[in-house]
Amino acid sequence: MGVTFHEYKFLDIISKNNTFGNILTIGRQELILNKKDKIRLNINHELFHKQKFINNILIDKFKAFSVQSVDNSNFENANIIADLNQPLSSNKNLFDTIIDFGTSEHIFNAAQCLQNISNFCKSGGIILHSLPSNNNCGHGFWQFSPELFFSLYCEENGFSETEIYLFDAYNKYYIWKINKQEPGHRLELASDVSLYLLVKTKKIKQETYQKVQQSDYIFRWDEKNLKSKKVSKKILSFIWKSIKDAIKNFIFKFILPLKLSEMLEGKKLLSKKHYLKSKYLNKIKL
Repeated sequence: MGVTFHEYKFLDIISKNNTFGNILTIGRQELILNKKDKIRLNINHELFHKQKFINNILIDKFKAFSVQSVDNSNFENANIIADLNQPLSSNKNLFDTIIDFGTSEHIFNAAQCLQNISNFCKSGGIILHSLPSNNNCGHGFWQFSPELFFSLYCEENGFSETEIYLFDAYNKYYIWKINKQEPGHRLELASDVSLYLLVKTKKIKQETYQKVQQSDYIFRWDEKNLKSKKVSKKILSFIWKSIKDAIKNFIFKFILPLKLSEMLEGKKLLSKKHYLKSKYLNKIKL
């Protein structure tokens, strides 16, 4: 649970068009920045070098009015002690901004956790997440996909202005804004590095909902979409692809050893779905 270089830049980006007001952090948010990070981020090293948590920076740099925190234990002196696995009836609609940087993946009942986070937030307030997305097996209970947040944080459920970004934990020079996929398609982002999602949404209703289904299945369930589906490729392109597939299948089936062919197929699939090749991502320089 904490603020690395990427979360700090995310706060900077969001603060340009939003005021943070009274903040609730999900878990105490530790300041995880090295000296080089602080220089790049223009943070006064002498002023903040003894700060373990982000609270003072949220107030001094980002002009928050106040910062409170909720946790399952008081081991880091959180203001509110509560189990986010359970429905919470107190502290509803109190906060202008909710910051969940690296907490929800550690909570078993993820859906209830996200509902509690929504309930903490005022109508008109914003919710911010930074959560693991890929290649973080064992870090927590869960890894999250963009599809979840596009589907959850929609107007029907009481949210708007949802923005989702992707970052590579080892790349401090770029992040990628994720655009919602076309109807009926899946947004699959494979990688050979650890990927995280940055999510921002605005709560626009007092009561929010979790009516969530995976969008490509919603598309398939509508018979009109299946009936109207057309092959868009030209006949020559279709023939050429069929020839290439036949040659490839012959080589993989009859020439290459089975183990090698399976390994090459797996690498090809990884390469095809690699996040850097996705048409749904726009690169942003930090």
